[in-house]
Amino acid sequence: MRLASAAGLALALVSTTAVSASDISPADKKIMLGYTLTMPKLNAYEASTAALKAAEAKDPSLAKDVEAAGSEHTTDMNGEFAKMDHHPRVYAFFAKSGLSKQDAILIPLTLMSACTVAQYPTMAPAMADQVSPGQIAFCKTNMPAISKMKFMKGG
Repeated sequence: MRLASAAGLALALVSTTAVSASDISPADKKIMLGYTLTMPKLNAYEASTAALKAAEAKDPSLAKDVEAAGSEHTTDMNGEFAKMDHHPRVYAFFAKSGLSKQDAILIPLTLMSACTVAQYPTMAPAMADQVSPGQIAFCKTNMPAISKMKFMKGG
């Protein structure tokens, strides 16, 4: 699976070639649809990505591992989750913040999809099989805080 990357480091962990929503399998859309976004998870993700970025600046081999994770081709969401096993030094930053492998992949994907629909409601019908009303409501409610997060700005 090659998923779009628009949030810099946050999505560097996810394969970086854009695909249309129709290229995501129904099973993977169901995983995204069922994911619950919370501010504690987003705050942990923000802290994890900041720590990872700071560590990359000091350790070029870690930066290469992050790049390798982003370049690793997968065919489905479970393959994306498995990247955390293939790149344990990268996942360690998320685990330290209490995030699961699924959280490390699904937070940026689900958040981007849900916030896109929140900002562009006309996209809701096309994304209804992968974005829940609760996820959209979460984005609408928390947009001021979300928009201040560095990982959403590519930093």
